[in-house]
Amino acid sequence: MSDARAEALLEAVRELSGSLCAADVAARLLGSVLALASASGAALELEAREETSALELERGDCGGAPAQVIELRARGASVGRLRVFARGGLDEAALRALVAHAAIALSNACDHEQALVRADRDALTGLANHGHLWAALERETARADRYRRDLAFVMIDVDRFKAFNDRHGHLAGDAALVQIARLVRERSRTSDTAGRYGGDELALVLPETTVLGAIAVAEKIRIAAEALRPDGADVSLTLSFGVASAPRDGKTAADLVRAADARLYRAKASGGNRVFA
Repeated sequence: MSDARAEALLEAVRELSGSLCAADVAARLLGSVLALASASGAALELEAREETSALELERGDCGGAPAQVIELRARGASVGRLRVFARGGLDEAALRALVAHAAIALSNACDHEQALVRADRDALTGLANHGHLWAALERETARADRYRRDLAFVMIDVDRFKAFNDRHGHLAGDAALVQIARLVRERSRTSDTAGRYGGDELALVLPETTVLGAIAVAEKIRIAAEALRPDGADVSLTLSFGVASAPRDGKTAADLVRAADARLYRAKASGGNRVFA
């Protein structure tokens, strides 16, 4: 690898540091490496990963070409590997210099990505927090109104949750919320937003979903919840649901929250473990 190509590659990596999510950094870095190393007949791969292992340089064989594997490390942890299959000679010192910058780029990107996730997630359940949930609902109500698309919003409440906490303790209550949150997440689509509205109330934003579709989703969650035995408790927890939809119940996030909340109250007042729409 010539000094000019190595320096150009290092500059490309420096520009990436901390600016993109890890996957994008890996993809763009790999593209730069491939473009700049092609003249020497080398094939390269970049892999971002989480496992920690010592810095290493391995030599092997790949289709007759000597292989070099260099661990990318930053802040004492492994953030990926750069594998080089070179048919021509590559400057090992230049390659190691590249790796040092690549490791920092990937590490910064991972930190940035994790910080964004933490800012949007509820610490206990891992679902969207209240702010992220509300932002998603505002975004989807605006989109539904603009393009005249279906949208549903579901509020979920754990029946008699205070009594459960009083009997089994708050640690058991936390474990129950985590289990219920997982159940809700597993029964939602990637396009949906599942969040913790507050306390023991969860919610679902369901784009492109009619009120009947939302009822079907709520019923699946309700039935599945009946089989849960949180933290070894000898009783099950049931859920109540309030379903709202646009444009039937309004066009704004506040409209849908008011409608879903009123129906949730009616579901709980009727004995719980039911869906009101």
